[in-house]
Amino acid sequence: MPIDADLERTTALGDGIIQIRLPMAGNPMRYVNGYLVEETGGYTLIDCGWKAPDVLAALHAGLAACGITLADVERILVTHFHFDHYGLAGTLMRAGVAELGMHRLDWNFVSLILSDPVRSDNAADEWIARNGLRVESLLEDEIDHHRRTELAQPTRELEDGDEVGRLVTVWTPGHSPGHLCFVDTKSGRMFTGDHILDPVTPHVGIWHDVRGDALGEYNASLRKVAAIGASGVLPAHGEPFADLERRVDELLAHHATRDAQVIAALRAGPRSAGDVARALPWTRRGRAFAELSEAHQQFAVAETLAHLENLRVRGVVTRDREADPIVYTLV
Repeated sequence: MPIDADLERTTALGDGIIQIRLPMAGNPMRYVNGYLVEETGGYTLIDCGWKAPDVLAALHAGLAACGITLADVERILVTHFHFDHYGLAGTLMRAGVAELGMHRLDWNFVSLILSDPVRSDNAADEWIARNGLRVESLLEDEIDHHRRTELAQPTRELEDGDEVGRLVTVWTPGHSPGHLCFVDTKSGRMFTGDHILDPVTPHVGIWHDVRGDALGEYNASLRKVAAIGASGVLPAHGEPFADLERRVDELLAHHATRDAQVIAALRAGPRSAGDVARALPWTRRGRAFAELSEAHQQFAVAETLAHLENLRVRGVVTRDREADPIVYTLV
């Protein structure tokens, strides 16, 4: 049951690590990787896909291809709370997986979101509107996303440096407040979740007023994982690759280039994040903002906000919260 003609469902990566590609039907990312890590007496599963019958079937098929069943999986470790990484966790725990680990900040965040998902979505939409982009037609898409996840309480709230079997946690905030990477002490490789992808640039956005300097956190986390010196990268999307330091340099350079583009857009005078986003090229193809779907326009504004807030923290721009919409001005 391949994802694509050239990709099998499972790949043995050596050192007791197995990659299971879990489908993301209708999403351009195509699949999310669930990684099985062999431990003494059982397995750890890193990320588990979203809640859907085809994902559960793919996971069972992947386990069977390895000669094991879900009963052999001792725990799930979640790199972050986004539904394509965490959504199936509740289903798997009801089926007998005993342990679920995630960072406490992501647990706190997802608890708030899923306790009242419609209210949370409305709050995010209003925040983006306050920053210069109002859209009207996304509610059904947002509700569909929530159908693909559920609130599953972790049995262990993880912190930076915790040891879980052969893995060591690395707290890497940015893509989410409690994003975690995991270093494998046996192989020296790092499971990077959505913190480091190749060639995709991970989304770092500000969707809520309380999010702070997400991009500053992300860039610091990039430097943090580069200093660890992992022997290889096992990302949540796409295929494993070897050169962690090269990819970190590329991502830092991308954000520096984006900063320069944001600053250039502000030279015309005070602008909202929405107006700055409209002045920037988007995607690797350099598409105009108007070519993006409404949902992707929201993502674009959230990413632009992350750059503007980081520039504000660094003293490059100021913000007028009393303006409608909120505007930023070069110092």
